[in-house]
Amino acid sequence: MESIRRAPHGSFFPQIPCCRCADSSRPWDRIAGKSYCPSCMEALAYGEGGPLVERTDKRRCAICHLEGTLRFLTFPLKSRRPLEMDLCAEHIRGLVARRLGPHGYEQIRRQLRRLGLDVAAVFMLHEAFYDATGHALQPVAELA
Repeated sequence: MESIRRAPHGSFFPQIPCCRCADSSRPWDRIAGKSYCPSCMEALAYGEGGPLVERTDKRRCAICHLEGTLRFLTFPLKSRRPLEMDLCAEHIRGLVARRLGPHGYEQIRRQLRRLGLDVAAVFMLHEAFYDATGHALQPVAELA
């Protein structure tokens, strides 16, 4: 199974409220099956509120190939099918905090191209957050 893939045809992805604030106005990104609105995702990145504690799957990370990942599901712009990524703890933190390194960004970009998607279609990888070489433009600072 690929570490970055389109959700299967015919998958039904109901509009589930955010697991932290219960906002149900849109279909939100999901981590390990739980929905997170952008505000709660930002709070997660800043270390506000409760930590992200989930059981990992025995899949390999899309970036470093480490076994033990969480599934990140997002709804790309102008796409009818969600995108699923298996990411290890380090790379989930990097994605959510908008501080993936250039290597990680390039690994994801390359795999998205194979699926016919551009990184700009994925909100967390948008050009407002990363330059063309994968350097973070608006990273959330590391917490001490």
